[in-house]
Amino acid sequence: MKIVLFRHGAAVDREEAMLKKIEESQRPLIEKGRERTRAMGKTLKELEPSFDMIICSPLLRAQQTAELLAPLFRKTELHQSLELVPQAAPQAFAIWLKTYAKNKRAVLIIGHEPQLSTFASWVLGGQTESFINLKKSGMLAIEVESLEAVGPRSGQLCWLISAKQTSAMSL
Repeated sequence: MKIVLFRHGAAVDREEAMLKKIEESQRPLIEKGRERTRAMGKTLKELEPSFDMIICSPLLRAQQTAELLAPLFRKTELHQSLELVPQAAPQAFAIWLKTYAKNKRAVLIIGHEPQLSTFASWVLGGQTESFINLKKSGMLAIEVESLEAVGPRSGQLCWLISAKQTSAMSL
């Protein structure tokens, strides 16, 4: 079974959002974030042609990232999970997967830092402190025996790709 973690694209920065009185949860993607997400989506489609489910954080920038990626994977269920907000514990999202995605073979998860890299570090190495740095519009894939068995040290890293790597490859 495959878990692909995808960090949302670049969004309006926090300082600008504060000046414009935009709540943290409502910071939208900027054009650069949309462009990089589209480019990474093409790479993702080549690596993983289909998903059974797309799961995203309820924060606007993750929802917008999901909206850009979802058309590439037609007929894929789209869900939101509060367990993907930035400070959520990796164990909480593992429980969500066991509850709502246990019979799925491949899931695309769209969220934030530090939650995504903390989740990956926990699944790969059993650590709740991240040893991975997932950049905006970056993605990584983890192979697990089953989504029902996701836990500490239950996965193997398949690949990790940043947006800069993808743009360098296309030159």
